[in-house]
Amino acid sequence: MDWDISLTKARGDAERFAREAVAEGVDIVGAYGGDGTVMEVAQGLLGSTVPLAIFPGGSANLMSVELGIPKDLGKAAAIAADPDSPTRQVDVGLLGENYFLLRVGMGFAARKVAYADRRLKNRFGVLAYSVAAVKSIKDTKSAHYRITLDGQQVETDGVTCLIDNAGNMGIQGFKPAKDIRVDDGLLDVLLLGPKGLVNLASSGSSLLDADKGVPPIEHWQARQIAIEVDPPQPVQVDGEMVGDTPISAGVLPGALKVIVPKPA
Repeated sequence: MDWDISLTKARGDAERFAREAVAEGVDIVGAYGGDGTVMEVAQGLLGSTVPLAIFPGGSANLMSVELGIPKDLGKAAAIAADPDSPTRQVDVGLLGENYFLLRVGMGFAARKVAYADRRLKNRFGVLAYSVAAVKSIKDTKSAHYRITLDGQQVETDGVTCLIDNAGNMGIQGFKPAKDIRVDDGLLDVLLLGPKGLVNLASSGSSLLDADKGVPPIEHWQARQIAIEVDPPQPVQVDGEMVGDTPISAGVLPGALKVIVPKPA
């Protein structure tokens, strides 16, 4: 095998390197980093048939967990190097000009990301999100959501709302809804009702806590989604803050090819 390494120094480098690699005719583009780096590389691969190899190297690495890619770098590299490793066609979400593999978060879910800054991550690692959750609970109040799902509108109140492409939330063996799939051509909208704030305050570590029971969640699936909130709420996309609501999102079915482990 012949290979090259490109080191990112600023946001946008990973996407540019991936596009350049595709233009040079490489067989595989690998991403070593967290979910943000993986998403940047994925953007550079959209529209091509070049598969992505994920080498988990960030704080959470939720996409690698979703696809069963081991955290151990040697094992992940062995999967990428094995010509018999299968590939999986993964959906990609689109929010305005922002692509996402995992999810969009509003309300509490966005505040938690905003508070988990680089200083906190360097100090606590993945636990930075638990520390940030405790702080964000104090700033979270119920809001009124107007959600349009493939043209059908619903209105409801909640403390946080997610548009999920993937179901993994960093809790081993737990998903907020069992039928969330990264390759079903749909996005999943999850809204945590006002009573869910009690669960947030009691767990503090995550949006949901499997040991404390599931708080009241409303769940819908759609291909095109628009959300307005009163009052407007902060928005994060795969760990990056992108402003406030209102927002609109759609899905690109099977837009990304990812190298995954062989079935057990």
